[in-house]
Amino acid sequence: MSMAPLASGVPMGASHGIGYVLGAAFDIPHGHTSCIMLPAVMRWNEKANYSRQVRVSQAMGSPETSASQLLEKLIQDLGMPTRLSDVDINAKDFASIAEKAMGTPWVPHNPRKINCPSDVLEILKLAE
Repeated sequence: MSMAPLASGVPMGASHGIGYVLGAAFDIPHGHTSCIMLPAVMRWNEKANYSRQVRVSQAMGSPETSASQLLEKLIQDLGMPTRLSDVDINAKDFASIAEKAMGTPWVPHNPRKINCPSDVLEILKLAE
């Protein structure tokens, strides 16, 4: 089931691209990389898909709170990691992660265009 979006041509974006690198380079489970990266990527993407994120907030019962905050709170309540520091990744690793993430098939399909590794660095800092 997890491969269905890829097989059907649905683009996944930066959360999966960065998560792929984190899993491969640091042996972090995919579920943990998603818990850590998705709220940060949502914050970064807000300029590109604000109205969609408002609908997520509404669906979660708190239209006045950002979708990324609601998701991060849900993840925290489940006892899952929400920060890169929770899995012992720190800023010294960010440049390498950003470079590698740019080469994944998912980052180019992010809703807000990612043009260069410095864009990925911004996202990583949001997840620090």
